[in-house]
Amino acid sequence: MEPAGDGPLSDLYRRSRKELVAFIRHKFGSGPPDPEDVAQQAFANFAALGPGEPVANPRAFLFRTAHNIAINHRKHQRIGQRFLESNPDPREIREERDDFDPQVVLLSREQYSLIESVIRAMPRKRRQALLLNRLEGLSYVEIGRRLGQSEAAVRKQVAAGIRECGAALLCAEQPVAKGRKGP
Repeated sequence: MEPAGDGPLSDLYRRSRKELVAFIRHKFGSGPPDPEDVAQQAFANFAALGPGEPVANPRAFLFRTAHNIAINHRKHQRIGQRFLESNPDPREIREERDDFDPQVVLLSREQYSLIESVIRAMPRKRRQALLLNRLEGLSYVEIGRRLGQSEAAVRKQVAAGIRECGAALLCAEQPVAKGRKGP
């Protein structure tokens, strides 16, 4: 599906799509992921960049993005395959894993809610850098390009975000002894 119009994105699409698809097919085969889908997603990611996120070399951006998309797809596929290949007895799972214990499930939900609230309260750039790095797996350089920051600034933002989350978890684990008098 070609972008509508005669703008720079349409021109880039016409010039680069076939070569991008061939690159993905050469590096990763015919699929999965389907090279056409990977190329389409790379162009969608490029189109989603805001006006404040200029790309010095759009072609290089597309090729790197497509490569990362294919790598991530393969990684997720391998993880999923591990679960499909093993066929453990359900009793073994319950005995080996403690996440079926209601107390553990409740604690995990509380920790998730705590981390979610800490992340929401972070300054916008820190929150973006942390999520792009930890959830989308982008490098500090890629995040810096997107956010208009240096790699060092992104590293500091991500590190600060991780420290904030860790501190909140540690604080939540501390006994509520403050303000209570002993027996």
